[in-house]
Amino acid sequence: MATIAKISNGASAASALNYALGQDRPMHEKTEQWLQDHQLERPVELTNCRAVAVGGTNGIDPFIAKEQFDVIRQLHNQTKESNQVLRITQSFALDELNPKVQKDWQKANDLGVELAENLYPNHQSAVYTHLDGKNHVLHNHIIVNKVNLDTGKKLREQKGESVQRARKMNDRLASRENWHILEPPKERQTETEKELIAKNEYSYMDDLRERINKSLQDVSVSSYETFKERLSDNGVILSERGQTFSYAFLDANNKQRRARETRLGSDFGRETILHELENRTRQNEFRAVEQREPAITPLERDTQQRESEIVSLEQAIEPRKSEALKRESKINRFIDTIKQLAGRVPELTQRVTRKLKQTKEKILDDFERRFSKDMKNYEQEQQQNLEKQTHRDVQSEKKPTKDHDRGMSR
Repeated sequence: MATIAKISNGASAASALNYALGQDRPMHEKTEQWLQDHQLERPVELTNCRAVAVGGTNGIDPFIAKEQFDVIRQLHNQTKESNQVLRITQSFALDELNPKVQKDWQKANDLGVELAENLYPNHQSAVYTHLDGKNHVLHNHIIVNKVNLDTGKKLREQKGESVQRARKMNDRLASRENWHILEPPKERQTETEKELIAKNEYSYMDDLRERINKSLQDVSVSSYETFKERLSDNGVILSERGQTFSYAFLDANNKQRRARETRLGSDFGRETILHELENRTRQNEFRAVEQREPAITPLERDTQQRESEIVSLEQAIEPRKSEALKRESKINRFIDTIKQLAGRVPELTQRVTRKLKQTKEKILDDFERRFSKDMKNYEQEQQQNLEKQTHRDVQSEKKPTKDHDRGMSR
């Protein structure tokens, strides 16, 4: 019963990718302690990440996916913040993939990569596998760049189309693994409602769905209270009945209507909506942290703090050199990734490779220039000290002694 738990648009690619990788972010639901209790260790490269396995399509390195997504958006002039990515949540049952078995972490990620490749072969995708949450169920966060690598156009799909395609492909993967396949969730429409929709006439149930969707369109709606207020603004009263939502409103004919989530469909259920609101809250937190982070680079920060003494100068040079080498390694990885796209986007390879080489040369030249300047300043300081000492010695030799003065007076 591998399922597609949720598909939604993401306004900011950086926020979605940051949340999915979760670098230097604590896990949820006391997962760190759970991992220790079961003697489970994340891969070394993911030690400080929420993700326990990562992968990607079309040459994507999950650790620098933000930069790779951004390059494609800039190349095709698709840099607006509006709906940059598609987010797919793929979940696996405990009897399918066991979170206590580490090889199942990678298998979950491989299945997520395969799903992304089949659904969006001409788009970049990054796949991050998590296990923090209720019962530590393995689930994938699949982030798809909406810009088509071949055409440069943005992904456009009809309402519900992406969900149906994803569930159909996911069912194929589940069938191959001999897993149970769930019946696809359906909107429970009466025959009367179906006839009204077919005739393009007013349906209060369809009206209710539109009002709920409208309340969720604004990505700033990220809490249950805000969602409830937004529903009220759209004329809908939300109440909870046990573990389900119930909606009430006055329809276009001013008649009072009420419907439980089971009549509207799974996308309007309590679990689905609260899951979406929780994701938005976490992504907004990541975005706020990004905005607070200073724009200054580590190399510039080290340069500003350098000291004039030779011992401090030597200590400052080593971290700068190390940082420059790290940047060079990262840039080389980026160049290798771009080369994988050479057959599909040659213009991108030429422009980006040239730019990255220039950046690499600038970083190394800047390091060499600063090092030379610091050494020159130190040499000048030593020369000045030597000249001052020589001057003091000369003055001391010129000054006559007392015995010498008495001999001269005779």
